[in-house]
Amino acid sequence: MKKKEKKSCIILSGMVVAAIIAAVLFIVMIKKTGGNTIIEGANINGVDIGGLTKAKAQNKIDKYIAELKNRQVIIKYGNAGKESKTTIDKLGFEVEDKDYVDKAYQIGKKGSIFKKFKEIVSCSKKDVTYKLKTNLNEDKLRNFIKLKSKIHNKTMKNSRLKMVKGKLKATKDRTGLKINVDATVRFSEKLNSDLNDKKLVLDAVVSIKKPKYTRKMYSKCTDLLGEYSTDYSSSTADRCSNVQTAAERINGTILKPGQTFSTVKVIKERTVENGYKAAPEYAGGKVVSGVGGGVCQVSTTLYNAVINAELEVVERSPHSMVVHYVNVSRDAAISGNYKDLKFKNNTKSLIYIAASANGGVLSFKIFGEDTREKDRKIAFESEIVEEKHPEGEVVTVDTTKPSGYREITQSAHTGYNAKLWKIIYIKGVEKERVLVNTSSYNAEPQHVTVGKQQEVKKEENTKIDKKQSEQKKTETKKNTEKKEED
Repeated sequence: MKKKEKKSCIILSGMVVAAIIAAVLFIVMIKKTGGNTIIEGANINGVDIGGLTKAKAQNKIDKYIAELKNRQVIIKYGNAGKESKTTIDKLGFEVEDKDYVDKAYQIGKKGSIFKKFKEIVSCSKKDVTYKLKTNLNEDKLRNFIKLKSKIHNKTMKNSRLKMVKGKLKATKDRTGLKINVDATVRFSEKLNSDLNDKKLVLDAVVSIKKPKYTRKMYSKCTDLLGEYSTDYSSSTADRCSNVQTAAERINGTILKPGQTFSTVKVIKERTVENGYKAAPEYAGGKVVSGVGGGVCQVSTTLYNAVINAELEVVERSPHSMVVHYVNVSRDAAISGNYKDLKFKNNTKSLIYIAASANGGVLSFKIFGEDTREKDRKIAFESEIVEEKHPEGEVVTVDTTKPSGYREITQSAHTGYNAKLWKIIYIKGVEKERVLVNTSSYNAEPQHVTVGKQQEVKKEENTKIDKKQSEQKKTETKKNTEKKEED
């Protein structure tokens, strides 16, 4: 019995001690939440405010929010190194006011003693964390991106080649950039996802348009490969106009590696609508007036610049009769669709053709990347293989002219068979001769117009009749084709 009483006494004593300890702890915990401080273990977004007064806690949180708003944001526009630096506050970063400090302050201070005790025990076991609610003001962000778009949006610009003091220069190129404002705003959600990042990066959604022709690309084709000039100062005003029109259409042409140039295509059809005028040209052994007369001097001058540049000639035809502005075999006739000057860019770089027609001088310069050996030079030589002299004359009787009238309407033309040679020199010594072309030019007798009763020798009449018969056949054939410009 005594043993049982003793055991009961011990148990009762233990319970009293536990109660005293619990009471002491309760009183201590109550005191911890008493007064004007926030319970230990309370934090807002990891910022500890336990043990602080409400005012000090609010100041600490205000400072934290200010730091959040002042975080740097780098907005990048593509991979060209273009970027803007700003703060997240200027992009519309906002923190909703939820009285987090007041809520933390109220822990263990309201309600029954048991409610307070429960909150205190819960807080002692695990920290109480309040999450700030933040967002981005899309309108503010959109306005900011729009403003920067005006600065960073750029139109694409190709490099151009232009003549500067007789030298070919390449202008700067520029990559085009356009910011997609709406897509960038949608993509900006990540700025609000991690408040611990002190530096934020936003990759703007942009479309990039790269230039087709760059300065680097053009810088390789500024070497003068070949040039040539001819004189047209004695031409009529209309012929001069035709030369200038055709030259202007060729000027500035760029040929890619492997590309073929067609003179007929580039200068366009010789019509009044295309700006050409009537001027002297060859047709059927005669010098007549035709729209576009004179453009063959353009193709001829270009041909000589081309062979000096050593580009590949794809198609070239001689005139039916010799021309006065170049030696035999150095001309290049164009006519309709059956005579054209075509050449190919057989180099690995771009080719640029510069043309000018001023002061009676027609000039072509061909630029590219010159990979030829410096001690290698070339020259061209015309060789007359055969000379063909005209026979008799072509007589036209004009019944409106009096007896005894005689006028030479076209001088005689000597015909030739000829060759053009390219001579290659190494260190000033001739090493090789290469045949460039063979050409044949018709002989054409003198053309005269006589009055109705002009007496003509019988022998000469026979030649005239034969010649005129051949002439009619030629003219009939030529009527189905375009005329050949002089």
